[in-house]
Amino acid sequence: MGTTLDERRKQWNFLMADGGGWQWRAVSPDGAEATSDRIFATLKECTEDAARNGYVVWKTEEERRRARR
Repeated sequence: MGTTLDERRKQWNFLMADGGGWQWRAVSPDGAEATSDRIFATLKECTEDAARNGYVVWKTEEERRRARR
């Protein structure tokens, strides 16, 4: 799955929902909004779902070095 320039320019927010779960919200430069379809138990699950929906997860320099080995 490729990532377009517009997807990278979206403003992504990770919000704690009522009850302690997590939900993501993305706002495009044109003002269009998208939110996760459900509430996630952990922030990790929420960010993984966001990544499946276009969120770019930047890896640390250390993670990139490990991946090259």
